[in-house]
Amino acid sequence: MKRREAGFTLTELMVVVSIIGVLVTMAIVYMRPRVRPIDVATRIGDLVHEAGRRAVALGPVRADVVSALKVALKDSKLVAPRARTQILAAQTGDGPVTFTLYRLEEAALGTADGTWIPIESYTVDKNVKAAAWVATAGAAFPKDLPPWDVRPLPPEPPASGFVAQCFPDGTCDPRTLFFERQDPATGLTIVTGPSYELQAKLSIMPLGGAITTRTDWN
Repeated sequence: MKRREAGFTLTELMVVVSIIGVLVTMAIVYMRPRVRPIDVATRIGDLVHEAGRRAVALGPVRADVVSALKVALKDSKLVAPRARTQILAAQTGDGPVTFTLYRLEEAALGTADGTWIPIESYTVDKNVKAAAWVATAGAAFPKDLPPWDVRPLPPEPPASGFVAQCFPDGTCDPRTLFFERQDPATGLTIVTGPSYELQAKLSIMPLGGAITTRTDWN
């Protein structure tokens, strides 16, 4: 009887090499020692997607609540009474910026009022700086840096700061946000290293909360 030789077939070896390649790739991605600007831009983009989805799913704000909010907001240009969801930014001093998604919850019928309920928050990683924002989509980096913080919280109109609202018709406020790498110990901008790890740009489009991200500020 002819003895069968021990060993692996070429197919088996290819499968093993493929599995090792996948595991190595996952290790590189999940064990990266620092968060990049593009990672932060993508995470905030997820908040925008959720804000747009909830705004459409929850539907139009009741007419009596819209009227009451319009009076309370004093026709503020920063906050619209018909907004169903919104993302606000808050910053204490030179600390990290925190983005929070709110949804409008209407009071019971017969009570013309609404309450903004926080749904989800994300604080920018210490390795990344939220550098600036502009109230248009696809904008260039601004010369004058607007503040991030919003005071006070909704439904009162903010005196200043970043607000991105989404509406039941599927539209959202256009915005552009800029992020850059920083030294977490000194807060200084890092300018050396691969270009794709130094900057990121997030553009919020008016229709459906669609976003685009870039690993530069162009």
